[in-house]
Amino acid sequence: MKEVWKFIDDIHEFSSLPPADIPEIVFWGRSNVGKSSLINSLTQSSIAKTSKTPGRTRSLVFFQLEKKLRIVDFPGYGFSKISKKIESKLDSLIDQYLQKRKCIEKLFLLIDSNLGFKDTDKIIINQLDVILKDKVIIVFTKKDRIKNNSDKEKLKFYNDVAYSKFKKKFFNTSIKDTNDIILLKKFMMRPLVQKNEIIKSK
Repeated sequence: MKEVWKFIDDIHEFSSLPPADIPEIVFWGRSNVGKSSLINSLTQSSIAKTSKTPGRTRSLVFFQLEKKLRIVDFPGYGFSKISKKIESKLDSLIDQYLQKRKCIEKLFLLIDSNLGFKDTDKIIINQLDVILKDKVIIVFTKKDRIKNNSDKEKLKFYNDVAYSKFKKKFFNTSIKDTNDIILLKKFMMRPLVQKNEIIKSK
């Protein structure tokens, strides 16, 4: 049976968050890193709006699989065409969510395979490490755009930085590679598998 993911809400205020009663997987990264395309691939849907305009997401966007699991789509950071006032409000909402939300299962931090870690990425990883620690997973995107040996070596270097410097589990992905998506999805759905195993053992 096909999974049915549904859009739940656009959240602009911490007080408007849905109940923290099921696990949440957060997707975050620089603007134009391929976040919406990856979410759509993992959910086999078109629930996340894709755009060529950086900064389209201006809220925390919630998607839900029945009453089992949620995806939280964070607004991209870096270059975006939004006002400083809106940006400041978003920063405050994100900070409250990360500090206070009790049902965060994982946070997938997306990094462009071709660009690697920028200064902002490194700052965010260090900040997240204090709050979420091993819940932070690095997901390299757009792997299909790597064409030559030089680019392959750079991605290998970025992988080493993720694992050795930041001590993070990582995935290399392309939405055009079914195996990449299956592997990441299995990891994303692990909370449900573990929950079912606990129920069966009782």
